[in-house]
Amino acid sequence: MLSLSATFQLPYGIRVAPIFFLRTALPVNLIDGRDLNLDGDAVDIPTKAYAVDTFDASAPTGSQTTFKEIGNCETVNCGRGYYQTQTNLRLSKVFNLGGRMHVEAIGEVFNLFNAINPSGFRARVNIPATGAADPQLLEPTTFSGDFRRPEQRVGQLGLRFTF
Repeated sequence: MLSLSATFQLPYGIRVAPIFFLRTALPVNLIDGRDLNLDGDAVDIPTKAYAVDTFDASAPTGSQTTFKEIGNCETVNCGRGYYQTQTNLRLSKVFNLGGRMHVEAIGEVFNLFNAINPSGFRARVNIPATGAADPQLLEPTTFSGDFRRPEQRVGQLGLRFTF
C-alpha cells in the first residue's frame, strides 16, 4: 500500500489537500475446478498460478481482462488480482467571524478520477466437465461503486465552526 498526501496553501486562503492511494494486487485463491485427488471436492490447488496482467474497462464487449502465468501454484492464495488506485481531493477556506470565531468551508471529492478498481476475481482455472481452460478465469465480478464497495466517486460539503 502506498499513500501520498500533501497540503498546498493557495492565494486567498484556499487550502488544497490531495491524497493518492495505491494498493498492490491482492491474493486470489485459485482452484483447479476438477477433483485432482479424487476426494469428492473440486477445489484442489491448480498446477500453475496466474495473475491479472491487464484490465480494460472500455472494451466494446464490456470489460476485458488478460492474465499471465506467474509460476507454480504451491499454496492457497497463489493467484493475484489487480491493483487499485484512488485519488481524493479536499478544498477548504477559513473565514474569520470576529475574535476567536472562525468557520471553515470544506469540499471533498473521493475517487476524483472515478477509478473502476475491479475485484472479486473468478478463481476457477479449468472447467470441471471438460478439463478445458476456463475462459472466465480472473474476470472481475465487482467494481468501485458496487454494493459493499464504498470507493465510488462521491463528494461532500461541510462547515467547521471553531471558537
